[in-house]
Amino acid sequence: MQKKIRFLLGDIRISIAVAILAVFGFLMIASAEMGNSAGDTSYLTSIMVKQAVFTLLGLTAYFILMHFPYRRFSIYIYWFVYGLILLALLACRLFGGRNGAYGWIDITSNITVQPSEFAKVFMIVFAAKLLSKDRQDENLDELKRYAIAAAVYFLVIAVYQHDFGSAVVLFVICYCITLVPGYKQLRLCQLLLTGLILLGLALALLAMSEPVTELLKKHADNYMVGRFLAAADPFLYQYDNGYHLIMSLVSFANGGWFGLGYGNSIHKYMNFPNPSNDFILPVIVEELGAAGFIGFIIVYGLMLFPIISVSIHSKDNFSRMVLLGVSIYFIIHFILNVGGVSGLIPLTGVPILLISSGGSSLLAALAALGIAQNEIEKSKEINNEDHRGKIQENAD
Repeated sequence: MQKKIRFLLGDIRISIAVAILAVFGFLMIASAEMGNSAGDTSYLTSIMVKQAVFTLLGLTAYFILMHFPYRRFSIYIYWFVYGLILLALLACRLFGGRNGAYGWIDITSNITVQPSEFAKVFMIVFAAKLLSKDRQDENLDELKRYAIAAAVYFLVIAVYQHDFGSAVVLFVICYCITLVPGYKQLRLCQLLLTGLILLGLALALLAMSEPVTELLKKHADNYMVGRFLAAADPFLYQYDNGYHLIMSLVSFANGGWFGLGYGNSIHKYMNFPNPSNDFILPVIVEELGAAGFIGFIIVYGLMLFPIISVSIHSKDNFSRMVLLGVSIYFIIHFILNVGGVSGLIPLTGVPILLISSGGSSLLAALAALGIAQNEIEKSKEINNEDHRGKIQENAD
């Protein structure tokens, strides 16, 4: 019986946390969209039906990928999938943009697909396929191929689609994964990548400094520049780029410790932008308070803890890389969203996975968790085989 449950649900802690977060996200999206649906109940109904459908599709992907044999596929299959995703990323420009970004493919008038979300998850498994085995002289060549592949995705998303938030997430995921293999041939490249990261952080801090913001004010009409300026001082742009952030901060203050109660957020009725997506956290805090936010973080942590723990102790490079990548995927989304809506960093438009609305992000997040469950089981099998081998050696 226990084996059947383990086969169906994988690590039970992750599955329970996923179920809680999926229900919680569904309820908070319904509450957040009440402001947009005032006087039009059909709008809220269509939003929730769509969210329910994507949740079911995501959970289906979650359970399928728990046991899907993607490790067995040849590297040519991986490159083929890479090419398909790249074509999808390029095709996005054929459709209308949103807030200056062109990251979506319109399926119907109400349903869109965001290929960059699937690119993030694919690059996690792709890295493990390319870099997990010790190929000696080939290691550096494989890293170069992966770096070029990641750079192409990054440039397409950041420059071609104007979606800097997704590009940053992709870059951080790919960078962290490339640090996992401990092969001698890769050490110099890993140090160079680390230097680039530190340089990028220094430039980001410089961009938030007063001399630079003064220069950027001449280009405040650009939406990306406007986000930097609003993060530096939202009250200087309270009727423009800073309005969203001010509304968010007021919602945080209004929630206090225990909130106004579910469904009682005030600011979602006051032209609050993207209340169920980018800015769902202010709605959560205003309705459930700091206590609700802490509870949400605890469940999120319980979901990620087994993934991080197995990643640290795994003796299989493939599992280590995938599990680390999935952990970073969730953590960087969380940091960028919370930092953006609280004014600590510029807004990036990055959602909180499993909580914010958006079919593509929900599907990709649940698929990533299904892959993580798969690798947890593989890692346990490999560790057990290694342990039995050592026992046998000692016995001999």
